[in-house]
Amino acid sequence: MSAQAWFSLDEVSVVPGAPTSMLLSVENVGDRTESYTVIPAGLTAPWTTITRPNVTLFGGSQDVIEVVVRPPAIYSTTAGPTTVAVRVVSQADPDDEVIAETLADVASFDDRRITTLQPVRRARRRATFEFMVENHGNNLANCRLHLVDRTNRVDGTFDPPAVGVAPGSTSLVRLNAKVGGGRFRRSERQLDFEIEATEPDHEPASGLATLIQPPTLSARFLGRALATGAVIAAVIAAWFGVVRPELRDAADRAVDERLDELTVEPSVTTVPSTVPVPIDEPDVVIGGDEPGEPVSYRIAVDVGVNQERSESVTVPPDSEFRMTDLVLQNPNGDLGTAQLLRNGEILYEFDLGSMSSANEFQPRISPIPFAPSDNIVLSVECTVVGQTSGTGCDVAVLLGGELVVADHDGT
Repeated sequence: MSAQAWFSLDEVSVVPGAPTSMLLSVENVGDRTESYTVIPAGLTAPWTTITRPNVTLFGGSQDVIEVVVRPPAIYSTTAGPTTVAVRVVSQADPDDEVIAETLADVASFDDRRITTLQPVRRARRRATFEFMVENHGNNLANCRLHLVDRTNRVDGTFDPPAVGVAPGSTSLVRLNAKVGGGRFRRSERQLDFEIEATEPDHEPASGLATLIQPPTLSARFLGRALATGAVIAAVIAAWFGVVRPELRDAADRAVDERLDELTVEPSVTTVPSTVPVPIDEPDVVIGGDEPGEPVSYRIAVDVGVNQERSESVTVPPDSEFRMTDLVLQNPNGDLGTAQLLRNGEILYEFDLGSMSSANEFQPRISPIPFAPSDNIVLSVECTVVGQTSGTGCDVAVLLGGELVVADHDGT
């Protein structure tokens, strides 16, 4: 064997996702010049990078080569000691090789996430949210769940209240939320809160959710109530001010005429019959459209870097979809642009880099109508992946509203 190789350290600590540099000494123990190829070996070969894979040494000389080890920050990277090995092979005689080894202690890391399946719900006082607790780290996650609302308006219970999630696994949790405070509202109210998964000595994972409370006494309802009250008051005033006095006067006149007939002349006369004054009933005005069936659509797009892709859903041919809520979901913090289109018409355009949270709610005052068989399209152009271990952008949009049966003329 014409060469010897050894690492400067017998043991080194490495952190997944971070590079760690080690020094490898290679010595030519022969008496002639030799060229060698340095190759990573063993199970850690995909993690290992040789800065100078080829080296030439005179007889009796040695050189130092930098070896960089970078374990990937994924759940399959097991924490604990593992062997880092390299092979030094003579280019003149490939059967002449030597192996150098050292021990690398891989540290554990946390990557816990909360993905809300219904980030926005509409309800008067109670609503159920479903979310996933995901563990992308390489150690077991034992988390307790908490609801964080700084306004103290939203409270709730979790089912289950705590979860244990293995590396690379997920767990489904339901939150039964309820709202306290006043029961009467003239306008719509939006309540934002956070869901946290905590474990001592670990960074908490959090997700955002929104509960929208519709008005209990809308302006349209108050207007109709006032109009109905005014009509009833007008009818009562007409009865007591016009109709009732007129009926009394007609009855008095009829009695007087009858008395005159009995005292003056016994001839038979015809007494005019009183005719009741007709009361015009107010027309009933029907305003607004009939409420439809609540429905939600979720369009998800998974697209590679520097690529563009679109996904769509189609409104049923016999119904009209009226969109009232829109939530853009960018859980990994990817960069690029997203567009929401109705057929070929652009309704919204988003810059993913400007999003302040993973779920961004777009409030609306009036609904956006989609005709029967309209295509609702989400188009995403991916420029930068938010996760170091990801290969593409993962963006979705959640649409909420009402599905109304269309008339025969398609309106």
